[in-house]
Amino acid sequence: MKTLHLLVVALIVATAAPAAFGDMLQLKDGTMLVDCYVRDEGIRFTVWDSLDKVGTPDYRIIPRSQVAHHRGSGLSLRIGGEEKRFGPDPNPLVLRGPEWDAKPALPDLSVTFIEMNPKLAGLHGRVQYEGQTNAPWIGGAPVLDERIAELEADGKSKFLNPEYIVQDLKLKYEPGEEITFTAHVKNLGFAKSEPFDYRWLVDDQEVDHGSYKKAINEMDEATFEFKWAWQEGKHTIGFEIVTDQPEIATINNKATDAMWGWGYFFLVDKGRVESWHRNRTAYGTFSWEDFYRWHVDIMNLLFENSFYPCAPQGIIARVRLDRIIYVDDVTPVTIHTATVADDSISYHQGGWVWGNSDDENKTGVFADPDRTWRNQTEWSLPHELGHQLGLVDYYFLDYGGSEDHVWPDNGEKICHFQNHPNVMMHWHGPHLWSDVTAMYLNQTWDKPRGHFGDHYFAMPDECFLQILDVNGRGLPNTRVEIFQRGEEVDNSKPAHNDQGVTWYEVIEDGDFGKPLSKNPVIVGNTDKDGVLRLPNRPVLVEVKTLNGYHRKANPWGNINVVGGRGLMLVKVVRSPQPAYFFIEAIDFNMACYTGHSDKYTITLKTPYGSPDSPRPPAGVRWEYTDNTKKYARVTWGAPGYREQHPYERPVGYRVYRRFGPMGLNDRPWEPVATFGPDAREFIVDLDKTYVQDVGWFTGTQRFAVSSLGLLSVESELVQAQDQNPKPQQ
Repeated sequence: MKTLHLLVVALIVATAAPAAFGDMLQLKDGTMLVDCYVRDEGIRFTVWDSLDKVGTPDYRIIPRSQVAHHRGSGLSLRIGGEEKRFGPDPNPLVLRGPEWDAKPALPDLSVTFIEMNPKLAGLHGRVQYEGQTNAPWIGGAPVLDERIAELEADGKSKFLNPEYIVQDLKLKYEPGEEITFTAHVKNLGFAKSEPFDYRWLVDDQEVDHGSYKKAINEMDEATFEFKWAWQEGKHTIGFEIVTDQPEIATINNKATDAMWGWGYFFLVDKGRVESWHRNRTAYGTFSWEDFYRWHVDIMNLLFENSFYPCAPQGIIARVRLDRIIYVDDVTPVTIHTATVADDSISYHQGGWVWGNSDDENKTGVFADPDRTWRNQTEWSLPHELGHQLGLVDYYFLDYGGSEDHVWPDNGEKICHFQNHPNVMMHWHGPHLWSDVTAMYLNQTWDKPRGHFGDHYFAMPDECFLQILDVNGRGLPNTRVEIFQRGEEVDNSKPAHNDQGVTWYEVIEDGDFGKPLSKNPVIVGNTDKDGVLRLPNRPVLVEVKTLNGYHRKANPWGNINVVGGRGLMLVKVVRSPQPAYFFIEAIDFNMACYTGHSDKYTITLKTPYGSPDSPRPPAGVRWEYTDNTKKYARVTWGAPGYREQHPYERPVGYRVYRRFGPMGLNDRPWEPVATFGPDAREFIVDLDKTYVQDVGWFTGTQRFAVSSLGLLSVESELVQAQDQNPKPQQ
């Protein structure tokens, strides 16, 4: 590997690059790592300096924060006698040539997975949903349905008694219970292996060892058993191959799993596995098994590093690869036979099936995996495996708007983008898991998987909005209207009053995908402190889940598990124009987890002034300075005020900028400059003042100016009138 400075890399690489070439990775300090081999693991990159080190522990770890988002442009490389030029993307640049896929005449022993028996029951396929209400219950297997019949004979609800329904399932191990671990060792190289030693480890301490006296042929497997008396606590099991024989890789000679981790299965056609053996993958070996087990390890790495105030130790839950199921063809019958027991219970906690095309099932012929695909991290897989744990797609909280709710200044739809989108389950990787994921998994790490998104049911007993003015003071006697996505107000039903706040019934037809309601579902006025109590609206069916979540009356009403009803638009009605905010149900879920299960208040800061604010500026306008649209000129005039008045006289002005069509708490007004009382103009550098928050939907620019009074008391924000020429229709 060469380490070059960015300014000289084009010249040196163009003249000195060998025919065989690896990857390029640019760091933020301008350093360019050339002819290396890079793996993306989310929070970090692992880098091998040369091809002969690939697959060994001799790599360096570079935190993602040190890596440039984009490479510099103008790079020239001579590869295989041909000069190639590359633009600024992507980083790293993967250039691996034929030598990367050359097959060494060596064995490659790999611990592909460690199976654990007896298996605990899972609930995949056994959580049912009532169509109109989206109410979940556990059933659909004889051992469960018998208990449901007993409940119903006693006049009790199947929706409220999950513990009774699952009492006959094995959901945990007892202290002293014998556990059998089976390590699967496969030769993924291109020559038969020599005999080797091995050892078993509990909590990384050796507890057993032995020798395997036979050779293992290419793509053949040997298994090894170890029995252990179950102990309470969070323990790990490991299996390590101990050998000096030359191998293609050694990083796969050891596997360590969390015993408390949820066990996945992988189901794959044998022909697909063989096709992946023909080329090397990003993991560093010629192996389907290694490549995809690595993604389970990445999930755990990201769990471990997903630190939040609600999860100071990260996510304590773990996952493990419990079984790889090899089949001759992938059909609904083979999948069901392999994953569902005779008692209709699935003894796993989720998994993934690599489906075949019709041609693959018919011919048994599998093409080589796509070169780009196998040489990068498959970030979609941790996301999809997250669904197997009950995690939902938080992009369901994104909202592109509707014609019923538009900004009054330009008619754009009022939009929303999920509050913290750069996380797994909103996107794929290379992101950490979110705080709500940490909450959910830390609360349910010892529960069987099968429920989906039931954390949406966790709501505080009482919920409030506090509407604040620009100075952070409560905005009294102000009308608030609340609209909810996934609902339509039923105008045939009477309105209801709850402690002075009005709420409306909605049409319950099982359609949770509707846009924001045209009419408000909640209407009320704030009290003297700017507080509005949100009424607890009834649910059609009360539910308790095995994870401990309770759907009862709450401000969101009959909320569903996917999140279709998990978004509200709050309209604060006040002159000169209303203020719009979005609130997400997951904020209320988080409140329950962080000690506010009895009472929770969410605050929304408006741009309105206080009674003692100075007079606002007059005649606020803005326009681009020229056709480049890189700078904006914001101008304003001084307000009129009574002579010597201590409140009304401005002592300065503050200029704000806002971007896009989202709510005022999605993309709030950002201050860009503060001036004394004589200033009347400011030129805004649009690049330098751009806050790199979530930018989505449109690039609408807005500016505003406020007056500053004594003690930095601020006036209302006066939005600047757009003076730019309007485009021709």
